[in-house]
Amino acid sequence: MLRPYGNIFMNMKKISIVLVALLALAGCTDQVQQIAGTYSYKISGRGVIAGVSQKMDDEIGAMEIVHSTDSTALVTFNTLGGPAYTTYAAVNGKQITLKAFERDVKEDAVNYHVTASGQGTVFDGTILFTLKYEGNQLNADSLTLLCKKNF
Repeated sequence: MLRPYGNIFMNMKKISIVLVALLALAGCTDQVQQIAGTYSYKISGRGVIAGVSQKMDDEIGAMEIVHSTDSTALVTFNTLGGPAYTTYAAVNGKQITLKAFERDVKEDAVNYHVTASGQGTVFDGTILFTLKYEGNQLNADSLTLLCKKNF
């Protein structure tokens, strides 16, 4: 006599398991999609120009992160009053790594060609990078790139 009720309870149990799994999957979004968007940025710090350590001119602009894959993003830097640069970034949890890219840096009215790369940490609405510039006359290994999301 309890057999029909047993089947009902077994079916309810199966349905509950499926619902829990669906809710868990619905709550998951890929890492890049979570940080995608437009940010304002500022780069500041010290560098070595022609062998002399000095504070570099601050740079400000807009950064956009666009979804590429679940763990890769297309990142565009649009410098205020200057050119735009594009690179890719690997995203792993709260860590983001910029793939090396070529760019020009203007210091004291002189343009320096460098290879830029960086490592960053994602916080709520903010990404904090440590940038590295490598070039013939300009080098810097601990510039701060602060990015604030534009909501």
